[in-house]
Amino acid sequence: MSILRGQGGPRRATVPALLLLGLCLAHPGTVAAVEARLSANSVAAGQPVTLTLADTAPLPVDIDLGPLAAAFRVLDQRRAETVSTVDGRRRERHELILTLLPQRTGQVSVPPLAVGDQRTAALSLSVSATTTPDAQLLPSPAEAPQPSGADMPPQRIDVIADVDPPAGVVGQELVLTIRVRSPEGPPLGHLPTPQASAARLLPLVTTRAPEPDGATVLMHRYSVFPERAGKLRISELGFDAWQPAGGAPVRHRAEPLEVTVSAPPADADLDTWLPARALTLTEAGPSEVRIAPGQGLERLITLRAEGLPADELPALPLAIPFQLRVRDDPPRLWNERTATGIVGFRAERVLISAAEPGSYVLPGPAIDWWDTGTDQRRTARLPDWTLTVAPFASADRRPAAQWARDQQTPEDAGAATAAPAESPLGRGEPSTPKPAAGGPWGMLAVGGLGLLLALLLGWLTRRWLRRRDAVPQTATAAVPAAPYRSDEMLPALIAAVRHAYDKADADAARDALLAWAAVVWPERPPGNLSQLMLRLPSPLRDDLKLLDMAFYGPGGSAWAGRPVAAQLPAITPLPEATPTAADEQAPA
Repeated sequence: MSILRGQGGPRRATVPALLLLGLCLAHPGTVAAVEARLSANSVAAGQPVTLTLADTAPLPVDIDLGPLAAAFRVLDQRRAETVSTVDGRRRERHELILTLLPQRTGQVSVPPLAVGDQRTAALSLSVSATTTPDAQLLPSPAEAPQPSGADMPPQRIDVIADVDPPAGVVGQELVLTIRVRSPEGPPLGHLPTPQASAARLLPLVTTRAPEPDGATVLMHRYSVFPERAGKLRISELGFDAWQPAGGAPVRHRAEPLEVTVSAPPADADLDTWLPARALTLTEAGPSEVRIAPGQGLERLITLRAEGLPADELPALPLAIPFQLRVRDDPPRLWNERTATGIVGFRAERVLISAAEPGSYVLPGPAIDWWDTGTDQRRTARLPDWTLTVAPFASADRRPAAQWARDQQTPEDAGAATAAPAESPLGRGEPSTPKPAAGGPWGMLAVGGLGLLLALLLGWLTRRWLRRRDAVPQTATAAVPAAPYRSDEMLPALIAAVRHAYDKADADAARDALLAWAAVVWPERPPGNLSQLMLRLPSPLRDDLKLLDMAFYGPGGSAWAGRPVAAQLPAITPLPEATPTAADEQAPA
């Protein structure tokens, strides 16, 4: 406490000490940046152990493993890299994984290794002797007894290696098979990785199966992809058998294999060269789709290749019109490893939407590839894809009914003369023309029939008006007013109703029914089908409901099968008071 409160030298002396401590901590030799660890602290004699060297920076290629030779034998070595992001920071981890076989029992030391400017820490491993009664143990150097000479004979093992096909083209998958056969039970040991210059190796599957003679076969397969033309030499085809008595493993090797690799055809594009046994393009869903403006649509296309890994498959060439908005997700890649070879998959998901209505044709993607089975150039493709963008309410669907009386503003009065004339069949709703079936001749036939019907109704109407005007005024004053019903007009109107129902023409059926009702109730004729239904009994009222529903929804043509025309001759006008009250309650 007195030093902290002092004004002189003691406080000033702490500054150099802190600087010196910081320099020591920052010095690279004070902290072991390269991590070294063993997969186990103790193993049995003849059992391998894994030594892993890890660092956040890439490890040097030429690491001196000579110090390990005094106590271990290096069976295999491989490298691994992992990249992760934690709290927005990128972290890398580089590893060198060594498979070591101890050469003696007892306490064995793993010496430090020089990795660039760093040195790993020394590790300790306990190697225990095997418990086999007749085993010849490998003693520690301190004991150093003389060999007894009673070593057990090594396990009989045969190694056979072959490649299929025996010749290929650059990039083609060659399946390498290594068979390890032992008549003395399952072979135990290590299968070294085959060595092939200018080729890529991928492990497939490992199987173990007994044979009829009692021998056991360990079978391991690899996919070999040559990277250049010429002679491909594959070596290190064998098996390192562990011995029950411990000690160094016994090496069993097959003769190296040579494969003739030819170059791609002269006219082949090396950037798109895809040699495979089979290649297919698939897409889920139909090839014709309809969406509404602003609605999103998802396309999922999968590329499958037999004899190619997933990372060798190209991106799908999708041609999408510029009017469409596109958002694609990262592709999904995966492999299936089978006994006959590798199968690579690439799946791409594309989201498509459009802001404006229209019709678009998206050409189907096509990928050229080389068939290694027939040595022919082939193309995998999908059919063209049609996209229709339109509102949910289609253009040919009748709009919903507006329950309001027609009103005409002064501005509309001047344009009324240019508006389409009201249907001559009655004072109901204007008829909406529909495209006639049968082409131009069908349209002419329908137009001519409508014109004849209009002339007939006009002539009957004028005749009825002349007869009404010819009645003396005194007679009309003396006789109470009564609905006029013409026997000459009603049959023609009922025939028009029957004709419209036979043709399933909803517009003509509505106009003919309202024209018939205008003759039956001339004083207060109904203005629409709703008012007419209030004046009719059942089941005729229900039949007209089916007709009315056809105008405001997908009602189909069920209304056309009802016998409406056959029921009209039996209808007599109701008393005048009843229609009046019904008209006041019915919507306009």
